[in-house]
Amino acid sequence: MAPPPRMLLLGAGLSGGLLALALAELGVEVELAGGSLADSATGWSYGGVPWWAGAANPLGELLATAPRRWDQLQQRHGELGLRPAQLWLHWPEQAPPQAVAKVQQALAGLPQQPELTALSAHEAIEQEPLLAGADLGGVMQLPYWRVDPLAFQQGLERAWAAAGVQRCAPLPADELRQRLEQGESVVLCSGAATLALLKAMGLQTPSALDFSWAGVGQCDGAQLAAERIVMPLLGQRSGREAAVSGAAVICDPGLAPAPGGGLLVGQTSWFDRPIDDPPPVDEDLEQLSGVQSRLVPSLIESSHGPLRLQQQPVAYSRDQQPLLGPLPGCPNLSLFTGFGGPFALVPALTPLMAQALVTNDWSQIKGLGLLCR
Repeated sequence: MAPPPRMLLLGAGLSGGLLALALAELGVEVELAGGSLADSATGWSYGGVPWWAGAANPLGELLATAPRRWDQLQQRHGELGLRPAQLWLHWPEQAPPQAVAKVQQALAGLPQQPELTALSAHEAIEQEPLLAGADLGGVMQLPYWRVDPLAFQQGLERAWAAAGVQRCAPLPADELRQRLEQGESVVLCSGAATLALLKAMGLQTPSALDFSWAGVGQCDGAQLAAERIVMPLLGQRSGREAAVSGAAVICDPGLAPAPGGGLLVGQTSWFDRPIDDPPPVDEDLEQLSGVQSRLVPSLIESSHGPLRLQQQPVAYSRDQQPLLGPLPGCPNLSLFTGFGGPFALVPALTPLMAQALVTNDWSQIKGLGLLCR
């Protein structure tokens, strides 16, 4: 009887963690290299699941299955932190009316037709007192799901142990190169670290893959009145990621529950910085403090204390599509990275990725336009 196939996965965050479980279910012997989720971009994400955000195409239809996929994962593996929530998309008082109307029309035209509820600034503040005094023109409310990062980490660790996934510390590039040369099958699920690993091994970096430094502020003690995520209707990050050039730093004003309690405030994205050189702490905090003063000014004079900064490099794809499959020129090294809206896309794509790795049939991934490029 042939021994079960073996695979080494680098990155124990959202994508690596779920892919490890999917491969183990297919009989693969999985070694998962990576540190704690708290030290990754996943650990400080807002955790939103925008299942309704896809276009009218096969990938959009797959995205819409995300809530069902999360439910299936929790039925198989136990609690993974999925919570029903609301998404509030807000805009400032002086926002251009035409820009607001354009995004509202786009939301109304989404193929999945999520229920949209318009709230005036007064109505929003009545429901969410933390917003008292905010620069607020109005809010669009949509149905949402949220994955709590702390509960997700705890659930993953239980699931990995039950599935027989072997855990190990992150691997340096020279050891990874050696294992590739020995013919091992390796999948990089390591987000922004993928770029550094490929460069250190002298391998070609996919042209679509890039990264930015992300920062969020953490305010201990503060708490939203309901399970919701607050994000800007006119957010800048997606547009900047798709652009060849632009602002060196953007700051999107948002709020979300923090892992273990408290509040996450804002999100900065710093472009054109080396991966080993995070943004200066004082400059990052200045950006996030501006969000606090505009969106939750009541916290500035409260007893909750100053914002604490969390910084992580975050991978993204310039064409807004994740990268899956073998790296050209290195058939036993595959990528599973570059996700936008990862908490919706990753659980939906993981079964396809696992099946393709086991069968070496990448036709479905190619048909979705996601094959590594």
